[in-house]
Amino acid sequence: MKVLFVNCTNFLDATLPGGISILSSVLKKYGHEVALFDTAFLKPKNWSKDKEKKIKKKLSGGIAFHKSTPYSLKDLVTNDPQVDIVEEFSKFINEFNPSLIAVSAMTTNYEKSLDLIKKINLKCKVIFGGVHPTLMPESVINQKEIDFVCIGEGDEALPELCHYLENNNDISGIKNLYIKPEKECDGRVIKNDLRPFVDLDSLPIPDLSIFDPRYFFRPFLGNIYKGIFMSTSRGCPRGCAYCVNDKLRTLFKGCGAHYMRFQSPRIVARNIEFLRNKYEITWFKFSDDTFLLRPLEQLYELKDLLKPLDIMFGCSVDPATVTEEKVKVAKEMGCVAMSIGIETGNEKIRRDVLNRHISNQQIKNAIGIVKNYGIKISTFNVIGLPGETKENVYETIRFNKELEIPDANVYILYPFPGTSIYEDYKVSLEDHGHIPPMDEAYIFNLSKMKKEDLLFFLKTFNLYLVLPESYWYKIESAKRNPKIYEELIEFAQEIIDKKYKE
Repeated sequence: MKVLFVNCTNFLDATLPGGISILSSVLKKYGHEVALFDTAFLKPKNWSKDKEKKIKKKLSGGIAFHKSTPYSLKDLVTNDPQVDIVEEFSKFINEFNPSLIAVSAMTTNYEKSLDLIKKINLKCKVIFGGVHPTLMPESVINQKEIDFVCIGEGDEALPELCHYLENNNDISGIKNLYIKPEKECDGRVIKNDLRPFVDLDSLPIPDLSIFDPRYFFRPFLGNIYKGIFMSTSRGCPRGCAYCVNDKLRTLFKGCGAHYMRFQSPRIVARNIEFLRNKYEITWFKFSDDTFLLRPLEQLYELKDLLKPLDIMFGCSVDPATVTEEKVKVAKEMGCVAMSIGIETGNEKIRRDVLNRHISNQQIKNAIGIVKNYGIKISTFNVIGLPGETKENVYETIRFNKELEIPDANVYILYPFPGTSIYEDYKVSLEDHGHIPPMDEAYIFNLSKMKKEDLLFFLKTFNLYLVLPESYWYKIESAKRNPKIYEELIEFAQEIIDKKYKE
């Protein structure tokens, strides 16, 4: 059976979708033919330098400063032709002739993905899966273009659906699926039960062959490597108010004893060794919610297996999981970068609004340990929080500056469906006439700030970090003078490049 995966994302959004890579490998194992339509490297029509500048103004994450590299990802698409995305999709479907189209969607790209499907007169079945369909299956299955919705893991449900469709078997009882009847008169949508969690060690090696190799572009400290995002676990035990994990944990309560699951070190090492040998991948970003949550004995085993492979990796960590011994082991197995969640510099907001019960001192201690082992530190910060003021944002900036953070990731809060913030503050996606993409998160603005101030902080957060405090008044004046803003950007980049030369 021919299955076409669709990853509908923004141009140059080069975060390789790991879920699709696993599902492709699973389907190929069962003899199905797989292809991928991916918009990440399709240059849209009318793309120009002017449009690029306009898009830069619509940021999903703030501008960050890194050591300059010989070339950038944008340089790799310079000679690519501009195309009509819908025409390319139609052409791809006509050439591949799939029996099933499988779309992976988050809330922030769901509407874009659905719009693409709507613009083609499809003769095949369509299934949507991913976090958004899992949390809002009713609204997704009610779309006339969609035949199936996968709730939760698709590693077993998707190949089962393909097998049954191919052999004209009864599909009505496939677990994890919402199934729309062939005709409206046939009755209501079938809503099947959830199946037990998949054993992560049973999953095959991710299939990278279907992806554009430019996904492997990975700059780090002025050098360019071949790297990918890769997950070694599923789930998270935390209950952060801005995250969907708490809702998912409740939804999947009957699927297994542990919502938080790890792949064994043996399987992780097997996958990395294969990808290193076949694709020359040497830089891995583990996309696990908190890498150091693994038991210490597993980290030691992973170190013994990964150290001979001579790889580098980065990971996200919860400050509460940082210990001297765990960081030492991570460093020895190849860790060169860690991202630590600060969220906000205000402890009361972190505790009472975000349900993050960790103090500034604990964060300081964790970052101090990581720095002692020469691991590059970045932080995760959120602005536009409920009740947040401009002074609260300055608290977050000053806390990062106090910690001497060279690279802060900053985002405007997006109240995703299923999160505590979404429910507690009665957020409605429909109020805006459409589901906002990530770069329109400012639309929700639950803070006490004006939208203009929120967007300005997003643009300038890292300027405040990099530039001396004596320059902060100039950053403020850049609100009214774009030329000053560009000059400050150049100056900040010079500071970063000089710092890395020392």
